[in-house]
Amino acid sequence: MGLRLLTRVKGRLLRGRRARRPPELIFTLPIVKTRLRFSFWFFAAAALLLLLDRHALLWYFVMPVAIHETGHLLAILICSVRVREIFFTPVSIRMETRHTGNLSYRREITVAFGGAALNLLAALAIYLFAFASMRNMLLMASNLAVAMISLLPIGSLDGGQILRAICARRAGPDFARKVSLAVSFIALVPLSAAAGFFVLRGATNFTPLILCVYLIVTVIVSD
Repeated sequence: MGLRLLTRVKGRLLRGRRARRPPELIFTLPIVKTRLRFSFWFFAAAALLLLLDRHALLWYFVMPVAIHETGHLLAILICSVRVREIFFTPVSIRMETRHTGNLSYRREITVAFGGAALNLLAALAIYLFAFASMRNMLLMASNLAVAMISLLPIGSLDGGQILRAICARRAGPDFARKVSLAVSFIALVPLSAAAGFFVLRGATNFTPLILCVYLIVTVIVSD
């Protein structure tokens, strides 16, 4: 929301390959056999968001995203894949594994769905066990929103990764790439049109339109 702030390296990218990174100031925190690495710009972006968060709403965005990423990590561990490194940047959380070779399509689907699954479980737990309040309802809604957005069958979102894995399993990677590209644009065109329409009608929240533009760019670049 994976939102895939939400672009993360999962699916076919979770293969023990080291991502190319531009030179930058990086802080490293070793935990057991896993390294947590934080870009300087990750902290800069976090500080900026805190300064702009006058209504204390940032928590309702950060918490569901943290739950989502924890779900992916748990799915990776369930699939018996060891994580070598987790790298935090302002727009992504990338995972590097110790796994050599390609993950099976079943494992790819499990890892991709893990984030949304934990968001849905968190929303259900809040609904069943937390007392009724505006804050809890907002936290439940934000978990549902992160899950729903991440499962859209678009590009590098979890739903797009799941779609690719299913199609590749049945008809091969080339067919999966073509289907993913077609479905991504079929989904993004009406979503972008709707977001642009609301902006033209005077909506002050540009987040949906910015998200759509971002997803279009990622689809074009990745394919």
